Amino acid sequence: MKRFGIAAAVAALLLAACGHKPPPSAPETAVPTPAALKNLTDDFKPRVLNPADGIYVAIGYGIANSIMLVGDTGVIIVDTTETAQSAQQVLAAFRKITDKPVAAIVYTHSHPDHVGGGAVFAGGRDIPVYAQRELVANMERTSIELQTTITRRSQRMYGMPLPADQLINLGIGPFVDMHEGSTVAVLPPTRVFDDKLDDTVAGIHFELVHAPGETDDQLFMWLPDRHIVLSGDNFYRSFPNLYTIRGTGYRDPRVWADSIDKLRALHAQVLIPSHTLPLIGEDKIEAALTDYRDAIRYVYDQTIRQINQGHTPDEIAATLKLPPHLAASPYLQPFYGEVSWSVREIYNGLLGWYDGDAATLQPLPPDQTAAHMVALAGGIDALAKQITDAEARGEHQWVLQLSDYAMRVAPDRRDVRQARIAALRALGAAESNPNARHWYQVSAGELAGDYKLKSRIVKPTPQTLASMPVKRFFDGMAVNLDPQACGDKTVKVGFEFTDIQQRYTYIVRRGASEVVPELQPDADIVVRVPAQTFKEMLAQLRNPALTIATDFDVVKGNKLEFARFMRWFQPS
Repeated sequence: MKRFGIAAAVAALLLAACGHKPPPSAPETAVPTPAALKNLTDDFKPRVLNPADGIYVAIGYGIANSIMLVGDTGVIIVDTTETAQSAQQVLAAFRKITDKPVAAIVYTHSHPDHVGGGAVFAGGRDIPVYAQRELVANMERTSIELQTTITRRSQRMYGMPLPADQLINLGIGPFVDMHEGSTVAVLPPTRVFDDKLDDTVAGIHFELVHAPGETDDQLFMWLPDRHIVLSGDNFYRSFPNLYTIRGTGYRDPRVWADSIDKLRALHAQVLIPSHTLPLIGEDKIEAALTDYRDAIRYVYDQTIRQINQGHTPDEIAATLKLPPHLAASPYLQPFYGEVSWSVREIYNGLLGWYDGDAATLQPLPPDQTAAHMVALAGGIDALAKQITDAEARGEHQWVLQLSDYAMRVAPDRRDVRQARIAALRALGAAESNPNARHWYQVSAGELAGDYKLKSRIVKPTPQTLASMPVKRFFDGMAVNLDPQACGDKTVKVGFEFTDIQQRYTYIVRRGASEVVPELQPDADIVVRVPAQTFKEMLAQLRNPALTIATDFDVVKGNKLEFARFMRWFQPS
């Protein structure tokens, strides 16, 4: 009975602790300024650094670093920048140091700014390309299924449409070197691994270790003979992007912190990240990594604590701050990630979108909510006055929230539009986080009619497309199927790919897609075409109408029916 009494008391304390209490007020911390962001700019001047004998880091040619390890008979390139054009610049800079051939390439992870120039460094030679096993699947998912929205959101986040005088830097690099006409030249991995790979290339002994964090295919490269580590994107000079506003899958902070602990256990004397400057000195590296993992775990643990106390994502995001000693670290300034964004990501990643408030379980549609709010304000004229008055008082965030309602009801209302543009520009000017800064600035420009975002900026090379499985292109078609265009029709189209000897049947069934890896005998239409031609058409390297007319052999049905079928799949 005595034990039961103690257990009951403990349980009661736990229940009390998990009750809904007011969220703790945020501690006072210094707020970074745009001037602090500007102070980073000199770090990103284009140059090649030499942090250790035989190791060279190209920084400032794009958002990510590219790293060259010089061996006895060749060099290893770690990360290859975002485009073929930036890769050519880096390669030219490396060639001023050595003319030894590129003997291998290592991708630290699947983000485009690390893989986009692989073929340039290989120069047509058959060399090993190392990566963690999940890299290809992650890269294809972004480049095919989510390419349109990621492209648009990236333009806002990186400020890509902005004139040069409105850009400071990106917090972890100078700019994204992607422009109209840029090409990506990804070389597919040839050596993949799950947990760890040990190898020697050109006399350089290295270990590749799976270290999920910013991506689940992240790795670091360890040179055990020299106590040098290349850390990828799990560490850079900014609070980590536990969530990126361009959009991403859940980045588990616990796993990320564990990966930092793997780095700490190495006791490296030189640490070379794939963004920002190298760190030299075991004590300096240990201190920076310890603060980094502590910040990640603090945000995760305290978010969970407040979730268990019954707080909503908005409540937690408004109050949770790093403790002063972490907030003061030069490696944890919010120049890329943000604590508040991380809070919401943790909540959503663990519990999903529902915040537990019954009012948000089945909310009114946005347009209907806006109509009610306008009526509640006394009509559109009264709400417009509230908006312009708030802008005059400098209440920029309130202007954004109110104008959301007004612009749904009266999208052509000029005074509301101008107040919203002014608020966006004011918020952007005050931001030290470049991702938020650019999003405000580009959004203002979009609203003012200065910019129209593109659904595609760079184009893949034919060689890149050749390395991708054709089934992934059917996945891309599926997410572009217009259910209104196909109505209640059911159509089966067979594809015979003459250059790879593969056959598929694509079924559209009343707005839903199914792909069968065989040619079904009851297909309504059957076409023959080289898979490479099909890929290049879907990637917009070829004109669809002309390609269908000249390169597709229709062996069942007719070309008019096939062309009508393909028009159901219109990119956004």
